[in-house]
Amino acid sequence: MKETIKLSAPVTLNGVQTNQIVLREPTVGDSLDARQLAGNDDAKYEMTMLANMAGCAPDDLRQVTLRDYGKLQKAYLRLSSDEPAADGEQSAVVGVVTPAG
Repeated sequence: MKETIKLSAPVTLNGVQTNQIVLREPTVGDSLDARQLAGNDDAKYEMTMLANMAGCAPDDLRQVTLRDYGKLQKAYLRLSSDEPAADGEQSAVVGVVTPAG
């Protein structure tokens, strides 16, 4: 699952100027890698997670406006939960099946 965030001001990601950021659904590997890099720094962890999801370097996200960063944070929460995406797409829900007995 992915979500596209429209930015209020263009930024340069991976050397390319853009007015949107596409975030993919986070993985367990993203979380483990981000925690290893960030240690106990929660802000660095979040920045690393968002950068992993966007396919860019964490330093690239430093140029994003605070308003747009807030949009990225909200998208992260939607993509890592069962909340519907901004475009109305519902994320998949995985259930546990117990045998009848």
